Amino acid sequence: MPVTAGGTQTQPLKDARASMQLVPTQSKELAKPVSSRRSMARNLRGDYLTYSSLIGFWRRRYRNGNWAKLSTTERGVFRCGLWVARMRGKISNIRLMVQVLRIALKLLETQRSRIVNAGRRRAMQMLEAYAKPGGLFTWAPHMREWLYDPRYVLYLGVMEMTP
Repeated sequence: MPVTAGGTQTQPLKDARASMQLVPTQSKELAKPVSSRRSMARNLRGDYLTYSSLIGFWRRRYRNGNWAKLSTTERGVFRCGLWVARMRGKISNIRLMVQVLRIALKLLETQRSRIVNAGRRRAMQMLEAYAKPGGLFTWAPHMREWLYDPRYVLYLGVMEMTP
């Protein structure tokens, strides 16, 4: 029963949409979409990285073509981490985990995520500039809501990425 007779959305559908939207955090930053945090959490197992999670990142690189964008050093560190995880079953060294996860996040980037990140950066700049006393928010308070709207953040990202 996703839609009522009048054409309005029911509560479960609204809740599902709200979970995919960007949510401001306590530190006044724009948070990442909830779905990307969940998928990242599924690939991590406690205080270590498993071979299966690293293989997932490694396979994903073929799909989005980010392997070519990595430097030779980053490729070597990731392959080293993959080898260590395969031989030992997991990576528990914190320093190696940090390096491998930094590279894994680069491998997971898509064009859309780059656009959204550029939009978030621009929205944060605008939020800081317009929040000053006597700024835009004093005479246009709805502008603050726009800066948290995911569609507007995507628009800002597209405008930042295009010359």
